[in-house]
Amino acid sequence: MDDIKYNRDMGFTHKEFFRLLPLAMGEHAYRIDNLSIHGELHNGTVLIKLGPEQERKIALMRIPFCNVSFAFSGVSEEQQQAFKAHFDMHFQRGGG
Repeated sequence: MDDIKYNRDMGFTHKEFFRLLPLAMGEHAYRIDNLSIHGELHNGTVLIKLGPEQERKIALMRIPFCNVSFAFSGVSEEQQQAFKAHFDMHFQRGGG
């Protein structure tokens, strides 16, 4: 199995991210090392790294965000996609 890596900006502060992390990781064991999360996925692993907190300014609005990188090793594409769907579901914000 090939390693799968990607990164993206997520609209959260570090504090908000770590508050939602337990639900997002679901049944997968993990440990936190500063701004890195080392998770166990099936027979493989995921390494999630948070970049520095940043802020987007749109007129008078300020929106926090940070770059988050994901590196999967030893998992299939299907396992990675299932994890990503579950993870993303817990980081969705309401809208209307």
